[in-house]
Amino acid sequence: MLWGLGKLGQEIAKELIEGEHEVIVIDINESIIEEFTNEYDAVGIVGNGASRQIEQKAKASSADVLIALSGSDEVNLMSCITAKTLGTKYTIARVDGEEYKDDERYLMKKIGIDLVINEEYDTAMEISRLISYPSTIKTRAFANGKVDMAEIIVEKNSLLENLKLSKVKEKFGLNVIVASIIRKNKLIIPRGDVTLEKGDEVFFIAKNSDIYNLLRKLGLIDKPVKTLFLVGCGKIGKYLLDDLKNRKLKIKIIDSDKDRCIELAEEFPEATIIHGDGTDSKMLIEEEIKDYDCCISLTDDDETNIVVTLFAWSNQVRKIITKVVSLNYAKMLKYAKINNTLSPRFIILSGIHRFIRGIDENRKYETNIKSLHRFSKNMAEVIEFEITEEFDALGKTIKDIGVVRDVVIAFIIREEEIIIPSGRTTIEKNDRVIVIVAANKNIGSIEDIIEK
Repeated sequence: MLWGLGKLGQEIAKELIEGEHEVIVIDINESIIEEFTNEYDAVGIVGNGASRQIEQKAKASSADVLIALSGSDEVNLMSCITAKTLGTKYTIARVDGEEYKDDERYLMKKIGIDLVINEEYDTAMEISRLISYPSTIKTRAFANGKVDMAEIIVEKNSLLENLKLSKVKEKFGLNVIVASIIRKNKLIIPRGDVTLEKGDEVFFIAKNSDIYNLLRKLGLIDKPVKTLFLVGCGKIGKYLLDDLKNRKLKIKIIDSDKDRCIELAEEFPEATIIHGDGTDSKMLIEEEIKDYDCCISLTDDDETNIVVTLFAWSNQVRKIITKVVSLNYAKMLKYAKINNTLSPRFIILSGIHRFIRGIDENRKYETNIKSLHRFSKNMAEVIEFEITEEFDALGKTIKDIGVVRDVVIAFIIREEEIIIPSGRTTIEKNDRVIVIVAANKNIGSIEDIIEK
């Protein structure tokens, strides 16, 4: 069951249907339900998803999962509570109110909600990490921050052009793995005989220090961020400022909401707060945007964020981070070599993907998926598994196990050691195994990567 068929709800419902899940969608808007069910293979119910009668009509007693995505935290919470009393096995609630941020464990333990998603907080934490990373290259962290992935475009005459993958470690003296390549909008899960070409979008994965050194050798490392220019400071901005309090950054904030500016000035006295229009180029020049190390645009409007971003880019601000919802805008910025675009929508999608993938064929929730992230234009996934004693191939070597096509075991984390596996490497209990896989493989458990 999916309650709340806004843009995000429709995106998630489409992906679940494409994954061959039976989906019942609920929304109070009859025309939205009619339009969606006419186009997709889903059952539609018009009504309030928190209503017991509506959930009974949606057969909550036999449902595996309820995903509550309405615009109200309280309605989402009530929907989950109601579904649990009716017999729904698992519930997911979108809860983004600041007042609930510290209640996540309580909601999960006491109320029985299985997954609480706060996309604003998660987005802010990702921005904080990007600020800390000394490069304009887009990176992601995995395995509790022990492993990073970097997305690098192969430029003409760069050290990567015409480089065979089997020679990457030798060339740079680093234990880095090419997780995937996008070439002419097609995904390649590579083997060692692939040669990199100009224009390739290459995703490297390695432990933090090796990714840093790779970027350094490619001339892609910048000075650390010391000054920050922030346009738009809603929930995401406030979470971000809270996290940055102890970093001693010089921060300037422009926001169009006068009352919000007053609140920000009281809550963050160290920052400079300006009431104004973030798209006013004259104001941005007067406020010396060009002298800042990093510009972040977090307004609620994609077009405004694009304007601010392009203006910062034209003024040669060296690190630019932008919040966008539309994938088309993200692609447009990428053409201008502005890669640090974030979408709260896709952060929610990632969390739900991870949860749904953890439900096996018997619809029993498995806990061995620790993280799941899509990359390479959503065509590839990096999945982190925790190995339990139930793993069928426990103690066997990777060579003896046999791994299915288009799956790469990138790393094994054993206690504090990061292992780049060979055919002789075994997989042991409590290992964290990080695999790269084509998204259409629909890998749901570690057993799915084994040749049958």
